[in-house]
Amino acid sequence: MKKSRIVIIALTGVSILVAGILTKQQFFLMIPLFVSLFVMSFQSEANRVGALIGAGNAVLYTITYICMGVYGSAASAFLFSFPLQLMTFFNWKKNAYKKTVMFKKMSTKVRVIAVVVLLCLWAILAGVFYYLKYEYAVFDSITFLLGFIVPVLTMLAYIEYTYLWIVQAVTGLFLNVQMVSNDVSQVTYLIYGIYALYCVICAFINVQKFYKEQQMEKSE
Repeated sequence: MKKSRIVIIALTGVSILVAGILTKQQFFLMIPLFVSLFVMSFQSEANRVGALIGAGNAVLYTITYICMGVYGSAASAFLFSFPLQLMTFFNWKKNAYKKTVMFKKMSTKVRVIAVVVLLCLWAILAGVFYYLKYEYAVFDSITFLLGFIVPVLTMLAYIEYTYLWIVQAVTGLFLNVQMVSNDVSQVTYLIYGIYALYCVICAFINVQKFYKEQQMEKSE
């Protein structure tokens, strides 16, 4: 791991800790965030180790959500995120390329179909949230939907996951801002959201680089 990346992780971690102390957030709620800093760092380099650490972190999130009494999120973390992260690690290891994986790209037809389906699902989900008068309907519906789509595309090593991941990170950041305006203790997640957006952009750049490199090697 590069020294600059370690410095960024350290600064972000300290910021989260100080913000958590100032807002009197319970420490156990911040533990998964600290682990996520390292998960995102590996994932920003498209390193398959990130998925393995992420699987362990999903268990931490499960425990945290249970302690918070958010059982739906706990079930999602354990039944969806945990196995999918493990599957991603083993699939990427099976199709390894250096420390990452052999990436592939969707056809134009599949991309168009995927976009149309995503927009339809988002419209339905946002409509349900609005009907329920959910305050965070717009941003949360997007992050919720992409929270299922992005990991699946990541596991399958489609480079399109990085495009959707950027969208998810941006909308997630807006959601964090909205939540902080109602509850200042959520500032720890806002700080993490800024760091996550930086890592996602790095991931986009690195995945594009690896894909081009792989295509050049194939043509040779």
